[in-house]
Amino acid sequence: MDSKNVILICFFLASVFTGVAQPRLVILKGDKVITWFQEGDYIRFKRKDREHFTVGFIAGLTKDYFRIGQDTTFIYRLEKIDLSDRDNSGFRTRAIGATFIVAGGVLFLGDLFNETVINDANYTANAGVIGVSAALVGSGLLMQLVNNDYFVLGRRKKVVVLDR
Repeated sequence: MDSKNVILICFFLASVFTGVAQPRLVILKGDKVITWFQEGDYIRFKRKDREHFTVGFIAGLTKDYFRIGQDTTFIYRLEKIDLSDRDNSGFRTRAIGATFIVAGGVLFLGDLFNETVINDANYTANAGVIGVSAALVGSGLLMQLVNNDYFVLGRRKKVVVLDR
């Protein structure tokens, strides 16, 4: 390699290892990171001093506040954050409910397939299969309705800005 390539490789490695990281709005539950936001991300939240939710793209982040357009929101004024559009590790109610609904449907269809195709008999509904299938689908639907995906700030639930 000639010296020109060595200089380019050294410059590239130096720029990668000394890159400036963007600040992130991190949502914590205890010591576990639920999700995070950075500049340019879409956020929906409710402040303690307002009755409505504020929606927009994060235009700037500092240690104490963040901006959405011309509106500045201090971190200590946050009441709740809507995480329904985010992939997070804290709220699994919606995914578990969807799994229950699918499991109830598969149980019923599996019993139907087993009786009609495998056993070559007319299908007669088994009370146990119908009951368990209905319980799975019902509890899955209930979990879909109960889940609100709101992260309500409190004693163990915090929002911090990290400057990694």
